[in-house]
Amino acid sequence: MKFLHGPSGAFARGVWVVALALIVASIAFAGCGNAGGAKSSTPARTRASAPSSSSAATSEHFQFIVCGDPQNDYEVFNRILAAAKSVDFLIVAGDETGSGTATEFQNFLNDINPTGVIYYCVPGNHDVATTPVGQNYTTYLGAPHRTFDHKGSHFVLIDNSTQELGFYPQEQAWVQADLAAAKKKGYAHIFAFCHVPPGYPYSASATSAQIPGIDANQQLAPILKAGKVEELFCGHVHSYLEETNNGLPVIISGGAGAPLLGTTGESYYNYVLVDVNGKQVTRQVVKI
Repeated sequence: MKFLHGPSGAFARGVWVVALALIVASIAFAGCGNAGGAKSSTPARTRASAPSSSSAATSEHFQFIVCGDPQNDYEVFNRILAAAKSVDFLIVAGDETGSGTATEFQNFLNDINPTGVIYYCVPGNHDVATTPVGQNYTTYLGAPHRTFDHKGSHFVLIDNSTQELGFYPQEQAWVQADLAAAKKKGYAHIFAFCHVPPGYPYSASATSAQIPGIDANQQLAPILKAGKVEELFCGHVHSYLEETNNGLPVIISGGAGAPLLGTTGESYYNYVLVDVNGKQVTRQVVKI
């Protein structure tokens, strides 16, 4: 299995369904640890955004980091936090906890808050395993979906954590309204974030309960693409993948601590460093 440079969506999803069984089994062990070794990174991916209108905001230079799925492994996650101290902010793409208990959320806060890192989160399916997203997650990490602006760019944080709902209709309407308003404001860049990538199941066994969520998530790419979102960042898959869905680049970084997908060499702990400089956006996956 090769996951290092974005296999095709169909292949990746097929392997994910099979290999996720290994992940589910290994989650029973607390703290998988890190294989160690020096940090390395792949060559940076650089692209320029489409020409913007004359009313578009001017984007200042800034950097942010995206990662997903710490799931209580603070040995790995703390390495990402150390790197995040040198950028503007960190976005965690879900599964901040292993099972969504109050103790796990408090441990997450106890780990990240003393670092001084500015961070934003979206909920993952593990974060709602114990209580609905409106309970423990919201109590400790705030609104499950929201937006924020930074130096001329717009960020849309989406909740598709619940398998029975996924990217549900009310949230779709909220995102469409937000992106319509963002278009009028003329942001230089728009980025979106959620936990489960479109087309992927919520677990190794895609039960009938997951069908509504999986189906609803198929609306992510069409709605975001129509709203001029440049890239969708996700977690959930414990590896690094690059895909395109309905013309929208989908970046999957689920390597912040959860048990890795596949064997050593096929997957790796990682985060994504994004550099925004005017109209140019450079994205680089960093191996841990």
